[in-house]
Amino acid sequence: MASNGQRGDGEKRKREEQSVSGLTEIKRKRSGEDEEPRPGSSQDLVPSDHSFDISRFTGLQILGRGSFSKRERRILLTAQDCPFICHLYAAQQSDDRAYFITEYLSGGSLAATIKMCGCLDISHVRFYTAEIACGLQFLHRRSIVHRDIKPNNIMLDRSGHIRLIDLGLAQDGVTSSNKISGVTGTFQFMAPEVLLGKEYDAAVDWWSLGIVVSWMAAGQSPFYHGPIRRKVIKAITRKEPKFPSWLDADLKHLLERLLHWADLELKRSRPPFKPFRRVLENRDLQWPEDGPPFHPMDGFSFTSPSWTRMTRRIRW
Repeated sequence: MASNGQRGDGEKRKREEQSVSGLTEIKRKRSGEDEEPRPGSSQDLVPSDHSFDISRFTGLQILGRGSFSKRERRILLTAQDCPFICHLYAAQQSDDRAYFITEYLSGGSLAATIKMCGCLDISHVRFYTAEIACGLQFLHRRSIVHRDIKPNNIMLDRSGHIRLIDLGLAQDGVTSSNKISGVTGTFQFMAPEVLLGKEYDAAVDWWSLGIVVSWMAAGQSPFYHGPIRRKVIKAITRKEPKFPSWLDADLKHLLERLLHWADLELKRSRPPFKPFRRVLENRDLQWPEDGPPFHPMDGFSFTSPSWTRMTRRIRW
């Protein structure tokens, strides 16, 4: 009959053998001996001979709280193919909680980087802005508005590339003809139309990006950014943005365009110049009477039938 110590040693060896077997299975899959798992699948995290179970994980720290997990899961699945949005590997729901297993972004948040540096080098600002814009364009092409773009929701992976996170407030099905309303997000980064309770579309994300770029480049918002909420709202909805005099001219121009994105889409921005009322005088369109007659489309390798019909109705 085996003693308690012998039984304990036997159980310990059995657990070690199972652990080694599981690790070998994972290494074999990742070395390419089996078919490469689809990016974002739970196979990247657990061996194929074990079903995903939240009881296999140990909770270390609460990173945040929210109530929009079902919406976020659907949008994260839509964004699986974008390299600038945090990838979802697995999800499970219990009676009172929803669990997401996402990629580990060890580079920290953009907010932490700004806090550490004060303001970023112009080359870094351009790089991060370009990658954030790529992530936003990916969402917008799929009619998804993030609605909470801010430095805390922008992470860096271990290589230093951008990842947009926290899509709990994101809304899908949003187009220029199917706008939404609702004051949601972080008010220092909200566009004026959001704060005023008006309908809006994807343009609000570009506004928020403009505020983020200002924080990266100047270490502050172009509007009042103190603790008094009503002053922040008044500054954003009624006042013009203010930029430091030393700010790079090209970057300042970019910020001005981002913070007026909605005006650009609605053609409310003032053009750089207004064309002359009469660009061409009628006499410039008259052909010499002694010259050989010709059709105005003669010599073109291709002429649309609609153009041909139109020129027949015009008296040249």
